[in-house]
Amino acid sequence: MVSHSSFSEEWYTNGKPDSSKSYQGSSGDFGAMIFMTTDSQKMLDNWQAPTPGYHILDAESVEKGKPIEALVLFSGCSANADGNCIAEIDYQILKPDGSVYAEYKNTELWRNKPALPKGQIGLSVDRVGLVAEANDPTGVYKVTCVVKDLVSKNQFLIYSSFEVNEANKPIKRD
Repeated sequence: MVSHSSFSEEWYTNGKPDSSKSYQGSSGDFGAMIFMTTDSQKMLDNWQAPTPGYHILDAESVEKGKPIEALVLFSGCSANADGNCIAEIDYQILKPDGSVYAEYKNTELWRNKPALPKGQIGLSVDRVGLVAEANDPTGVYKVTCVVKDLVSKNQFLIYSSFEVNEANKPIKRD
């Protein structure tokens, strides 16, 4: 479990944006982090709870037939003349051999919604998930995100990975 406060200090080291980890990035004041979870409902429930922080159930592996989702947290998107952010994500999921499993372009991070106060973290509106089928390969899958603030024209790449394993098969009893 990963715990974060409701402010974005995690994306900064010594007061400067820090993109040294593949799952987080920034351009200007605009920053984002990606997490993989096998229990997005619990994470969303935690997000809605009135606490000084939130908890993410970060997952590194999933069995075939079980869902896993990418959740993107962000801060600092720029406001347009109406005070709204227009931010999107291009997702790409790569199979263990590097070939494309799926692509989703221009998904909503935060589109035509009021800009968040400085330092506040938001949760992307659209999320991308996967359920590996029986014929899908096992191994490490990579989820890349091009995170775009269409008002400021800032963008950057972040990515995370997870491993798909064979589903546990029931033991046969004689």
